Amino acid sequence: MSETTALSELQIKRRELENELASLSQKENSLENDLRALEEKIIDQLKEEIKAKKSVLSSLESRKSDLEKKLSELQGKPAGSQKAEEQPAQQKENDTELTVVAYQPEQIQETEQSTKKDDKRSWVF
Repeated sequence: MSETTALSELQIKRRELENELASLSQKENSLENDLRALEEKIIDQLKEEIKAKKSVLSSLESRKSDLEKKLSELQGKPAGSQKAEEQPAQQKENDTELTVVAYQPEQIQETEQSTKKDDKRSWVF
């Protein structure tokens, strides 16, 4: 009887292991399916982002084209009409007040030194 008991215990152990293997295989299949579904979702999301980016680029290209056309139209205008538009801007630039002050020799040296430093900078008027 001990042999039959040992044999039956081995058969039980084998069934348990077979069940565990089947369970692990089922879990593996489930995980593979989950991975596949997630990859498909990521791909779909990336496609949507690409589509949105292409739409934005198309809009920007269209706007750029419109602005380039407008610029070429403005450049194609007669010279007199452009000058009339530029005059108010030039008028503002010319509205600078100058004050003349007498310098002492020490002030002239200080000014020359600071001017040398300023020469390294770029000034926009």
